[in-house]
Amino acid sequence: MARIKEQPVAYSAKKKPSGQSIVTKPKQAELKMLENLKDDVTYEDIMYELYVLEKIERGLRELDEGKGIPHEEVKKSLSKWLK
Repeated sequence: MARIKEQPVAYSAKKKPSGQSIVTKPKQAELKMLENLKDDVTYEDIMYELYVLEKIERGLRELDEGKGIPHEEVKKSLSKWLK
């Protein structure tokens, strides 16, 4: 499976301006992803990258909607599994 040449810049960890989502428009994100793929990429590779991109977008959208789980709560839950 061909991998991305370098990390895409579709997302930013920087604080977003008030009222703006850090989620990009799908076409822009897909074009950026395609630009970063190697030339010998297969359709399967493209579909996988689109799948991952959509999952990231969905997660960011859910965080924007306040549906995330606080970090401390996640750490407490994982501590049970990581013993």
